[in-house]
Amino acid sequence: MAESEEALQLKRRARRRLVGAIALVTFVVIILPLILDKEPGPAGPPLSVQIPDQESGGFKTGIVPQTPVIPQVTAPQKSAEPAPVKVQPPTKSEPAQAKQANEAQRKAEEQRARAALNDQAWVVALDAFAEKKNVKQLQAKLSAVGVKSYTEPVKTSKGELTRVRAGPFATKEAAEKAHAKLAAMGLKPGAVTNR
Repeated sequence: MAESEEALQLKRRARRRLVGAIALVTFVVIILPLILDKEPGPAGPPLSVQIPDQESGGFKTGIVPQTPVIPQVTAPQKSAEPAPVKVQPPTKSEPAQAKQANEAQRKAEEQRARAALNDQAWVVALDAFAEKKNVKQLQAKLSAVGVKSYTEPVKTSKGELTRVRAGPFATKEAAEKAHAKLAAMGLKPGAVTNR
């Protein structure tokens, strides 16, 4: 009889487990989706982005033209008495030349800024070097004649090289003028390309 009581208790436990499993499955399948299936609340107002047109005048680039910095001249003092410093007033041609140089620099910077905004910068390929001293020498030559340049690292099968390019220039015409200038210097410039 002891065995039949044990068998009976096992059957009761199995029924309880079966009823519990059915109740759990019913909860997961029917009741849980009813609780979680609430519609989301209304979204906020639609997001609108307005980009001002460049020609409308409402577009500001944020580029501020640089004004030249005039260094102050101080006389070295060798004795206890201060030596008078004579500063000659600039001649009429000096301010005009400075004004023209500033205007030319401002226009060049403006063109560079427009090229950066439009992402239509023109460059002149020059050369690629393995040694940094060669890169510096070429950049020094370019800056001596007033041609801007930049470098790019390039990985090749022979190792890493540094590519030197003149520019970027705002227009293709400006890049072609620089190409002619570089050729006149004795360099072998590559093609004028869009960056």
